[in-house]
Amino acid sequence: MDNNSRSLTSAGQGWGFFLAIASGASFGLIPLFTIPVIAAGMGYCSIILYRFLFGAIFMLAFLLYRQVSLRISWGDFWRISLLSLLYIICAFTLFMSYDYISSGVATSLIYTNPIWCTVIGLLFLHERLSLKKGAAIVLATLGVMLLSGFFADDARFSAWGIFLGLCSGIGYGIYLVMLPRLRISKMPSLKLTFYIFFNAFIYVALYTLLVEGGIHPVSDTASWVNLLLLGLLPTAFSNICITMALRLIDTTIVAILGAFEPLTAMVVGVALLGEACGTATVSGGLLILISVAMLTWKKRC
Repeated sequence: MDNNSRSLTSAGQGWGFFLAIASGASFGLIPLFTIPVIAAGMGYCSIILYRFLFGAIFMLAFLLYRQVSLRISWGDFWRISLLSLLYIICAFTLFMSYDYISSGVATSLIYTNPIWCTVIGLLFLHERLSLKKGAAIVLATLGVMLLSGFFADDARFSAWGIFLGLCSGIGYGIYLVMLPRLRISKMPSLKLTFYIFFNAFIYVALYTLLVEGGIHPVSDTASWVNLLLLGLLPTAFSNICITMALRLIDTTIVAILGAFEPLTAMVVGVALLGEACGTATVSGGLLILISVAMLTWKKRC
């Protein structure tokens, strides 16, 4: 490989790391926009529905502006539907687990997805687990658990709640592994993300209407603003970044860099929501940063 090829490869990997970190960080803004809407009385199903709706609208507007063809084949439609269902399962199992365990513990469980990505790779894709990657997974997982208060004495534990939280992590791990390996991974990122959101919105709308009895209306201007930002930043922007990152760097590394989500959520909570920042929180953040440094550090020969 010549120097130009090496430079292009390194630049692509660097861009992939940046996109994965941007995805995790923007995803961590979810509490900033959802907590006020929940406080206003809206249910989780309706929040998820509006999130996918506004995310799809933002994607559609940009696609029309870029004059991107929206045509897809039936084969692509069914593959996208599968990804949409996985995305919905992650969201619903996470919110359902809040009824049984603390939200911090539940959030930590979804970020076991790097472990599940690795397990899937080892069992089905004949991948090898390096010492550096394994150590980074352990450190990132411990960091997220510390951030979430998993080891706190007042955490509420429930076997069913933990199972639901793990299902969310497993579902997201499967999503991350499948996305770059399906034929639709060659579809433009914006177009693919739009259809994932649009299909997810349709499925959640049907569930909300048939099972929940109806969609909660948006009650005030502040809720409208928060839901719009929820659809824009931690939904549309975050998923575009992760879709692009998966084409440039390894799936497991993308999953580990997703640990920037709870790190961002911690900063938002302390700086904007008045939450406490204790020793465990700082220690968790440092462990995540160390794990990221391990992944991005390249040995010089």
